[in-house]
Amino acid sequence: MKKILITIFALILLLPNSLLAAEETAIDKGPSIRILNPLTAEVEKEFFPFEGSTTITGLSVATVNLNTDSYPEIIVGAGAGEKPLVKIFDYKGVFLSQFLAYSEDMTTGIRVSSIMLSSNKPAIITAPIEGGNSQIRVFDSSGKLLFDFFAFDENLLSGATISAGDVNGDGANEIIVGSGYRMAPIVKIYANTGHFLKQFSVIDSKFDSGINVLGSDINNDGKAEILISPQMNFPPEVSIYDFNGNLLNSFLAYNQNFNGGVNLSSADVDNDENIEIITGAGLSGGAHIRFYNYQGINKLDPKFFAYPDFRGGLSVSAADIDKDGQVEIIVAMLNYFNNKNYQAYKTIKIDLSKQKLYAYFRGLLENEFIISTGRWKYPTPEGSFKILSKFLKTDMARDYGPDNPDNYNLPNVPHVMYFYRDYAIHGAYWHWRFGTRVSHGCVNLKLKDAKWLYEWSDMGIPVIIYSSKK
Repeated sequence: MKKILITIFALILLLPNSLLAAEETAIDKGPSIRILNPLTAEVEKEFFPFEGSTTITGLSVATVNLNTDSYPEIIVGAGAGEKPLVKIFDYKGVFLSQFLAYSEDMTTGIRVSSIMLSSNKPAIITAPIEGGNSQIRVFDSSGKLLFDFFAFDENLLSGATISAGDVNGDGANEIIVGSGYRMAPIVKIYANTGHFLKQFSVIDSKFDSGINVLGSDINNDGKAEILISPQMNFPPEVSIYDFNGNLLNSFLAYNQNFNGGVNLSSADVDNDENIEIITGAGLSGGAHIRFYNYQGINKLDPKFFAYPDFRGGLSVSAADIDKDGQVEIIVAMLNYFNNKNYQAYKTIKIDLSKQKLYAYFRGLLENEFIISTGRWKYPTPEGSFKILSKFLKTDMARDYGPDNPDNYNLPNVPHVMYFYRDYAIHGAYWHWRFGTRVSHGCVNLKLKDAKWLYEWSDMGIPVIIYSSKK
């Protein structure tokens, strides 16, 4: 027996390192929920609501006490790539129940929030994210649909954001809805029966990248204020409004140059009998949580990170989840991709080897095009750049000397986006040799493709140019 054991041990030592390493490689469990102590940043619990799913790309989270045990439950909404499931967990991360919020073939993802109805019964609110419409649904604790309504034109696939609070001081909570992607920034307020009450515009009327909303009485006046923050493509400003749409205060939650969005929650996290505003950084930022008072003054540790190396954005909620007298912060990975494509909310990637351009939105591939880049004599530069300027049409010319065959003069080049010096992405009407290197360094697209990309792109978004084969 001793000789057999020695032989087995020797065989193990002779196994290839790669095989042993494979045994030690952690299995990807998908996006997680973490419960953290806001005073110490300690992770009290972590669990994976959709473990086993290979398609889900993120989560949203809310908290509400759904039963009579006095412990708040954790409500999780499925992100894009999964059926529109709402899953309910206890404070230990133990699964309790689930239900479909919409038709199971709607896989664009959902947001979740909660509300106390006039009957003093808790309810769950859901809304689709961009790619879905603005159908707001309200469910009881068992997943039974109580009522629903469209907050905006039902044909718009811009999604919506949701929250609740007694914003008019009538003793009942109202439903607060924020406009979605590619919509004017509008807040709509509904009674907790779905009856429309009022609306008002926020931020800048030209801003159309979606707003996050939160209802919370952060100044102790007996009414919930309406907090607004951008979903993306805008400085990380938190604005505070009253029920009538009057701006009460605003402040920057993160650096002025960060445009990945800000997600909101609130709670008395330091037990000073004042509600703090809790912010979670959006896509491309670190997993940064901050705490502010009504005046926008930062409280607690300004370097609180929910994850050490995650840039997909955080959905945030807060509650004394385990009834220990200390509010916990509950965070969810808002965008989660195996490709770790977290550079920005929109990214253009250009593969010179494949002569392909890829357009990513929130880390997911939204479109791809065959292109023509610079020939070997005039190569397209590799590296990381960004959209510097945009022109609907412009003239392009280059003179390399008298009678030089490389000279060109091209009037009215359409949908031009410069990303580095005089290098641009643009439409090309003078050739059809797409898929080959024919340009003087610019990135040529077919006219319809250039138009789509021009309308889709925003100033400042990354342009990453590389060769997959060298």
